Amino acid sequence: MKDFKLPKKTTEEIFRFYLQSSTHFRFPYFDPENPYRKNGLFTHLEDTLMEAGEKLHECYGKNFISINLRGSWLRGIPLEDDDIDLLFIVRGLPQEVRKHILEYCRTILRKKHQIYKVCEGKIEGGVKVEPINFFDLEKTAFILKSFMYGLDHFLRDEARKDRNGFQDSFFGSKMKEKLLDFLKSGILIPYVGWIYGKWKKKEVFGELARLLPVPTKPVGIYSEHEISATKEILRKVFIARNLIYPSQKIQHFVDLSITDARIFMNEALELYRSLEPLESIHSRAVLNYIYTAEIELKLFGKRLIKDRVERFAGNYNNLVHYILNLPF
Repeated sequence: MKDFKLPKKTTEEIFRFYLQSSTHFRFPYFDPENPYRKNGLFTHLEDTLMEAGEKLHECYGKNFISINLRGSWLRGIPLEDDDIDLLFIVRGLPQEVRKHILEYCRTILRKKHQIYKVCEGKIEGGVKVEPINFFDLEKTAFILKSFMYGLDHFLRDEARKDRNGFQDSFFGSKMKEKLLDFLKSGILIPYVGWIYGKWKKKEVFGELARLLPVPTKPVGIYSEHEISATKEILRKVFIARNLIYPSQKIQHFVDLSITDARIFMNEALELYRSLEPLESIHSRAVLNYIYTAEIELKLFGKRLIKDRVERFAGNYNNLVHYILNLPF
């Protein structure tokens, strides 16, 4: 077995590669010039996940659809302690089966190489945050409807201060909880790297098109504007997460003055104002935007981040078309 190694921390060289690569590739993981693709690490990971996918398909047939990659590995610059974030697309598999799928992949990956660690969640603010590991095609309709109930009132009153206190009189859930549930639905699919099951992309997007219409059109009591605004909010969340290096550790590269921060903050807020319902993700995106923009100035003498976001932040419809036509 080849002795693959990952660095313990981000270096300027790593970050420079990430910035350059992400101006041409939505995910630097797929960049043929990525050093981990050149040394065979990413191919080895893909082969392992393909092996796992074939085995799981033998067990669960058409109800097991795909294995998709997310997180720092998909961004192409994993560090020594970074977990591998996986998203499994399934159809109607019970919880005990999902648990077996996750444990099987966790076991096979660790056997193949010690640096492969499947994400098990993390502690944020003293609370265990569980990763989103599964998307069940059969649950999409329920998730969508539970989110959309009352959405028109939410969109008509964007200035409401107490968004998280807005109670849905039917489901009894908070708007923020609805948004997080909705992230587990089909809106997540464009923001993953397809490994096992690439050939099923059209099947998955075809299924989603019935519920998140592509192109957008009115559905039931919800207008085209309401559905489009919903897509836009959630789409930008993942653009922020995928196109900006997602770690405050990068701040050790720069020394921002208050003046610098104000300039970048205004631009960042202009791009990410649609994220306001998800305040914690929004603030992290803005902060990372500020540091990334300053690092680009330091390393390249120019800022690439705005062009990068605008290039890859096309609407949901165009993004689906882009993914369906990718060779990988």
